[in-house]
Amino acid sequence: MRQICCAAILIATLSVPVMGQVDDARLPGGVRPGSAPSVFATGLVSSGAQEYGLTVTEDWSEIYFTRLTGEESVIMVTRRSGNTWSPAEPAPFSGEHDDSHPWLAPDGDRLTFMSRRPRPGLYQALNTWFVERTSAGWTDPASLGSPVSDQTVHAPSVSANGTIYATGLTRLRRVDGAYLPVERLTPDIKGKQPTVAPDESFIVFSARREGGRGNDLYVVFRNPDGSWAGPVGLGDAVNTSVNESSPTLSADGRFLFFSRNEDIWWVDAAVIEAVRPDDLKE
Repeated sequence: MRQICCAAILIATLSVPVMGQVDDARLPGGVRPGSAPSVFATGLVSSGAQEYGLTVTEDWSEIYFTRLTGEESVIMVTRRSGNTWSPAEPAPFSGEHDDSHPWLAPDGDRLTFMSRRPRPGLYQALNTWFVERTSAGWTDPASLGSPVSDQTVHAPSVSANGTIYATGLTRLRRVDGAYLPVERLTPDIKGKQPTVAPDESFIVFSARREGGRGNDLYVVFRNPDGSWAGPVGLGDAVNTSVNESSPTLSADGRFLFFSRNEDIWWVDAAVIEAVRPDDLKE
């Protein structure tokens, strides 16, 4: 019996894809980051212009990010064919208006972003818009409507169930296809440019806090009762004397991206779990 069990375990182990082989070949440059952050995709994404707010499909077939061109921001896209990435170009729905902070839904079929594009009836100059993927490509951008459009929802991040988290830190829950009024977290936490885990178990955000080194990255973990634990810095490897901002997570949860020195950097997302309080560890 013991030999049979051992054989079964060996077969199961061999059937699990080994991380760092086929998966890593899909990454720009073919090498994943470790616990020390590094510049992401130099020349492809990080070009020497100001880039921030990156989001990537789960299968690593498309990368969307913001690039500041002159006085306006453009959402750029690069696509993978085999293990080769295309030169970055404006996304088909961007380039005419000031667009930024793209955020792909976990299934990759919906992309939310900020834009100053005009539309009658919108009260704020900067609004949250979305496009949806079809067999013919992305749909035309549409506003999320009230109550989202009733205030400026800056740097939106969307969980798997559609809840929007934004600079504040605030959130708008989605119930039966409609959004409820904006609410603050409990307890009230100040921060900006949040990125929420798909299951809403934690939020990474940027902030200037006492004891920090400037604009740093912090994480708050969700307590079992639905409230949030106190902010914890992501450590000296991530937070430096220069500003860190615009954190985002890869769809597969393996990597944390953020902006530093006008480039996009990335690091193994294990840096988040490394600072999880002991009383919230499973």
